[in-house]
Amino acid sequence: MKFPKAFEERMKKTLGADYEAFERAYDNPPRTGLRVNTLKMTPEAFVKQFPYTLRPVPWASDGFYYDAEETVNGKTVTKHPYYYAGLYYIQEPSAMAPVAALAPPAGGVCLDLCAAPGGKSTQIASAIHDDGVLISNDISEKRIKAVLRNVEKFGLRNAIVLNDSPERIAKNLEGMVDALLIDAPCSGEGMFKKDAKAMKSWERYGPPACHDLQREILDASAEVVKSGGKLVYSTCTFAPEENEMQAEYIEDTLHFSPNAIELGVIAVEGNRARIWPHRHEGEGHFLGSFVRSEEGEQPGKPVPYGENQPPESVREFIETHLKSDRLKGFYEVDHDRVFLRPKYRLPLKGLKVIREGLLVGHLKNDRFVPSQALAIYLKREDFEPILDLPSDGEAIDRYLKCETLQVETETEGLHLVCTDGFPVGWAKISGGMLKNLYPASWRIL
Repeated sequence: MKFPKAFEERMKKTLGADYEAFERAYDNPPRTGLRVNTLKMTPEAFVKQFPYTLRPVPWASDGFYYDAEETVNGKTVTKHPYYYAGLYYIQEPSAMAPVAALAPPAGGVCLDLCAAPGGKSTQIASAIHDDGVLISNDISEKRIKAVLRNVEKFGLRNAIVLNDSPERIAKNLEGMVDALLIDAPCSGEGMFKKDAKAMKSWERYGPPACHDLQREILDASAEVVKSGGKLVYSTCTFAPEENEMQAEYIEDTLHFSPNAIELGVIAVEGNRARIWPHRHEGEGHFLGSFVRSEEGEQPGKPVPYGENQPPESVREFIETHLKSDRLKGFYEVDHDRVFLRPKYRLPLKGLKVIREGLLVGHLKNDRFVPSQALAIYLKREDFEPILDLPSDGEAIDRYLKCETLQVETETEGLHLVCTDGFPVGWAKISGGMLKNLYPASWRIL
């Protein structure tokens, strides 16, 4: 690979005798990884059930390497029905390290400030067992759509999706966040092998411009972290002005102390770590972990939402179909949309809120229509009746393509469609004919 001259010269000075190995690493294909959705099954159970060859990612207990070329029944990993059931997320292995270092607390308020496309947000949600509240934000109106899709595909209930600036978020949530992840916009040097556009972007913008933007984000957002709360700052670049210099600024100026971390095979210097493509099975990454100095009073605490009764048609749906209390909580109706709010009521007034909690469904006249997000949130044992389609059969492929099916079942009406016991969507069955309710925007192409 031909590097930009300025980048090559800097890396030779940084790595010395290691530079040739670093350069050779870019002749190898990128590593491909997936992360198990532990809200739905354990990594051990997934490995036994998933029909592809997997190897553990040593710094992420729920992460695995896979072969992008391997097929089973003609399908690659990204086309298997389990992907559409939200059982795993495709994620570059190095990108799993920042949340592993953050170790977000169950029951806390966690903010992923620069979240798109949402991989680290779903990793945080898995770590906190979808308890507390995950706030997933991205300032880009285009990229926030991917965040929302991944929040829905992972079956998250206690999630808030924002499309706003760090300054505005910090003003509302000062001192309320237990764990803050800033996976900062960067010059992308670690992605040169994976993304051809990254090198062209580096030549246009480069580390100095990114350094200034990162500093603005840090200055604007640091105050959201409560006393004793944690901050992990990460990038996918090698430039010291985007990495070590920012870490020093966090400690010297923003009133954070180093927070020691351990990441298995990754060499750690106290609270900082670098992932090198010639030393680790992953692309370039940097991260630093910090804790907010415990001083002063907390500006405010999150208030629990509590519970109330859903609209009548939703209550009838629950009484007819639900076999568990998973849909207990606080309901609110916004126009025709019914939401089950997250665990805590946070001060969001004035912010651009894309989603607050679980979209349960829509009210259409006197009917309630359950959402795709609800289908993925539920578990097989929560609902009746279900239609279970084997993951290695033709029927599940046809369902995921939004086709009409002839099925053998004694039950009629609304069904939760599953594959090997994991929900994927809705269908209505009449006389053995399945009317497909899988969203067209989600279908397999």
